[in-house]
Amino acid sequence: MELRRRKGQKTLAMAVAVGAAACLGRTALALDYYVDTTYGGANGAAYTVNGKTYAGAYNSVSAALGAGGVGNGSSALNPNRVYFAAGTYNVGTSSLAVSTRNLALIGLTNNPNDVVITSTLDAAYNGGSTTLGTTNCSTIQLKGNNVSAANITFANSTDTPYIVNNAHAAVTPSGTYTGNAQTSTAPAVALLLQGDEQVLNNVKVLGYQDSLYMKGGRVLITNSYISGDNDFIFANSTVVISNSIINMDGDHIGGAVTAASTDKRTSNGFVFLNDTIQTSSAKGSIIDPLNAANANGAAVNSMYLGRPWGWQQAGGDASTVLVNNKITSAIKTVGWLAWNSNETNVSNGKNGGNPAEDSRYAEYNSMDLSGATLDVSGRVIWSHQLNATQAAAYTTLNVFSSEYNASTNPGGYAWYDGGYPSGDNAAGSGLADINPSYSWPAFWGPRNIQNDGAGNSTITGNPAAYSDPTWTLGGNWDPTAQLATIPEPASLGLLGGAMAIILCRRRDKSPKVR
Repeated sequence: MELRRRKGQKTLAMAVAVGAAACLGRTALALDYYVDTTYGGANGAAYTVNGKTYAGAYNSVSAALGAGGVGNGSSALNPNRVYFAAGTYNVGTSSLAVSTRNLALIGLTNNPNDVVITSTLDAAYNGGSTTLGTTNCSTIQLKGNNVSAANITFANSTDTPYIVNNAHAAVTPSGTYTGNAQTSTAPAVALLLQGDEQVLNNVKVLGYQDSLYMKGGRVLITNSYISGDNDFIFANSTVVISNSIINMDGDHIGGAVTAASTDKRTSNGFVFLNDTIQTSSAKGSIIDPLNAANANGAAVNSMYLGRPWGWQQAGGDASTVLVNNKITSAIKTVGWLAWNSNETNVSNGKNGGNPAEDSRYAEYNSMDLSGATLDVSGRVIWSHQLNATQAAAYTTLNVFSSEYNASTNPGGYAWYDGGYPSGDNAAGSGLADINPSYSWPAFWGPRNIQNDGAGNSTITGNPAAYSDPTWTLGGNWDPTAQLATIPEPASLGLLGGAMAIILCRRRDKSPKVR
């Protein structure tokens, strides 16, 4: 009874926020648009359907979000909103890069299964003289600041990797593009996020390798479903993924859920709060129309929570933290994976063979799928188990707070003031603590400042002296208000609408303030 009461209070609070945003937050400057594959009018023309008039209507996602389509909204709380009717929207033969800011993409049915934005692009596809590469194989690239999305599936439905027999063996040597060979292991990105302050609610991201590419900035993903095969949540954004399902397709033995490349100057990379990490086959789904995927899901003790792509990135220091998550037995007991043999090479002069110096991997209160405490005694020694005090710091507001020290950032969370334990390495070892002002939360220990790969790392000194490296809007960010500008799932729709009416009526009776 108490649980139902709390859920009711939470539902009511969220509905009030939605209603308030709908009535009080929107202005005449923010416009609504409509996209439907069956629309037969001129793209961009005003259109009325189901009793609502839209500023413009479009027959494809590319027409709506490409050049000449929907423009920038007026602010994060007054975004231009693009509503998608049910349908499958294929972006065509090239990635759809969208730099529009203050934008909300919303599926009209509130069910992400009904609105699918997809492509058949992969990194190895050669449409001319060069391959597409990881960025340009993305179905869609959302690169603007203050972009939100709800009730939509973002997928990459490329013919590869259609995987059989638990091995990356393609069913066919060629894909959608006749005459152009595709490989069975190429990255095929469903969604690339590259703006700051982006919010996704009630979405699905579906792919195999490299499904979700997050390239800088801050991102909140909540109440969602993310599925992939290997390194499928990757790159260097600061991200909170909460109350969501993280699914392993199960066709890549030894695959990893995450491949973070967090910047050394950034306190947090990927933070998973109250999620479920499971395994379920993609067989027969939008990304497996040939029914070629393994039907059994990932085998017990066959997959990893993450591996540090940051090891190969200049300035990279892979950060992934899991707090209060349920985790399938398909995850290996060791939990985490080193990137390659160079990372564990004691004599290469980089990190003394210790992956702990270029990764920040930690868990707190990991559970099995039934909610029982998970035995994490077999985790690699270079990962961490947080204590309750440390874990309590990982809240959405704290993770998205400014990177500056609290003394210069009143009200913000100070990740940079723990420093290193004194004398943790010998002078001249080449490790980060040769500069005592290089400050991190102390439990991470010494850092590697000579990453693998071209350029290596030149980041030294105290990160508190730097501005946020990829947070173009700067300062603290509370995504609550931005989340309230996009509709909740259908279960809250009627309540939210009712609350909006109540709030509007009350506002009408209020005295005007000049």
